[in-house]
Amino acid sequence: MEECLKPDDSAELHQSSEYRCSCGAKVRLPEGGEGNCGRCGRFLALRGLNAIQTVSFCADVGSGTSFHIDDGPDRSGQELGHFRLLSKLGYGGMGAVYRALDESLQRFVAVKVMRASELDSDYSAKYVTRLLDEAVSQARLNHPNVVTVYYVGRDGEEPFFAMELLPGPTLGMLIKDGPLHFDDVIRYASQVVSALSHASKHGLVHGDIKPGNLILAEDGILKLSDFGLAKTEQTSPSTGISGTLSYMAPELAGKGEPSDQSDMYSLGVTLFELTFGKRPYAIAGTTLREQLKSHRGVQVEFPEKWPKSVPIQWRDLLSRLMSKDPAERYPNYDMLERDLRALAPVGVTDAGLLVRSVAFAIDLSFWGIWLALLMLPAMFEAEISEFIRGFQAPGDSRLSYYLGVLQSRLALAGIFAPLVPALASWVEWRGWRTFGRYLFQLRIVDAHGLRLGRRKRFFRSIMRYATLWGASFWISATALGFDNLAVLLAPVDEIVLLVNTLPALGPKRKSMHDRLVGSHVVLDTEAVKQRAA
Repeated sequence: MEECLKPDDSAELHQSSEYRCSCGAKVRLPEGGEGNCGRCGRFLALRGLNAIQTVSFCADVGSGTSFHIDDGPDRSGQELGHFRLLSKLGYGGMGAVYRALDESLQRFVAVKVMRASELDSDYSAKYVTRLLDEAVSQARLNHPNVVTVYYVGRDGEEPFFAMELLPGPTLGMLIKDGPLHFDDVIRYASQVVSALSHASKHGLVHGDIKPGNLILAEDGILKLSDFGLAKTEQTSPSTGISGTLSYMAPELAGKGEPSDQSDMYSLGVTLFELTFGKRPYAIAGTTLREQLKSHRGVQVEFPEKWPKSVPIQWRDLLSRLMSKDPAERYPNYDMLERDLRALAPVGVTDAGLLVRSVAFAIDLSFWGIWLALLMLPAMFEAEISEFIRGFQAPGDSRLSYYLGVLQSRLALAGIFAPLVPALASWVEWRGWRTFGRYLFQLRIVDAHGLRLGRRKRFFRSIMRYATLWGASFWISATALGFDNLAVLLAPVDEIVLLVNTLPALGPKRKSMHDRLVGSHVVLDTEAVKQRAA
């Protein structure tokens, strides 16, 4: 619902507030009281602002106001041009929506009839012009996730426009039964962002994103509706803004102008509600001024116990969207779309045990070759010495001396053996594909099919190459001449290998490092498709 109110922290609270009814008449009501419009008789109650109502803050009404408004007259059966209004679908402060028949094309449409203000006021003319301009702006948006506007016109001084009739429901209706599945939330979010990105490229800001304005069409397609509050660079008013308080960006409650970033804030609140079944904060206060002040200072409250079905990275994305500072939100929709794609859940089907085992063996063998090269000079010192003496000329010891020095230096190369598993772990931590995973087109994901976080990748890489770590420490101890320590370390790599791999023979068919970290080794289906193409 939309009415005209003025947020002004500097204004004093009044015992009564001047209110502009949607019919255009000015009404003064006591703060917290109620009454009827003298012109149209519409009931007005200045009570606590409903968190899902749409309001418009204008320049001519006191700041102590909050409101409620009744429905207008039912115009079912009337004709607007070649549209016959059949039944009322809903209403708000801006007008009512009807199911109608387009008699020229014999198809059913939705017709939104907008309420006009006082006809003799300059405000009314600008108001009607703005509504028509914004309807035309929406009509230019040819996008599968935007409700299509078919016709824009007037009935006397009341603007109306016809748009596609959608079966629904809205997402606002769906979440009455509880939060949506995260797969659906991501899918809907991607569609909304695609629509907003398209609108942004045409210089259009929606201004009232909320679950009630997101309508489901056929085949799970989501449509963004109600651009009646949208703003363009040409029509954005300098004296007021519109929106729904619980979803409105905090800067709009002051002197901020609608922008892509303010739409992102509303989207963040909407996605939070779709994910958790509730809004991210509670707005306190009984008057509009108190509610606006509360809204600017309230903090987002995430669930204390994070749902297992939702990746933790989702928290970071929502936090960025709902940042109080517009500069901390996404600078454009392209970056937001990128992050949404990265969080899109992927079906998790573990690759076969044989494939994973062979890939693991290939990776161990690759890095094991480097360990062997560092270990050989120390292990075969006697054989190398005998081989060098074969090149020594009678009576000439210089060659033997220099080759002996070289051999002793090479024998100490084993000291650097731990660098091999360190490099292997670093490659895993970076998320790069190893030889084994490349050959079998495998990738590492979490339970949601998303890339592992940096911390989990670090611990998984250390545990996966624990065998290499054990062998490298034994080689270093041998190279340094710590024979007793080398004896103790000798069986460590075999023991670690058994502990790590034996759990893969269990019911879950997962190695120890995957069990502890919660990771999955899956087929990279996208890479397979690309190779097949």
